Amino acid sequence: MKTLQKTDIRLTDALERQLLQEAIDSQQEYALDRAIKHLFQKVASFFKAPEGRVSQTVRTAH
Repeated sequence: MKTLQKTDIRLTDALERQLLQEAIDSQQEYALDRAIKHLFQKVASFFKAPEGRVSQTVRTAH
């Protein structure tokens, strides 16, 4: 009976470690996704023309 109790505790500890690791991984993935999104937004804004220049270009084209 004691052996069964120890096994139950180990399974519980293992499950707790697994769940904790999954939570940490999920949090790191979220942070990485946000960092990548921010990077792409910076790159996109670099290639985006300023609003003033776009309207002037449109007027001179007509």
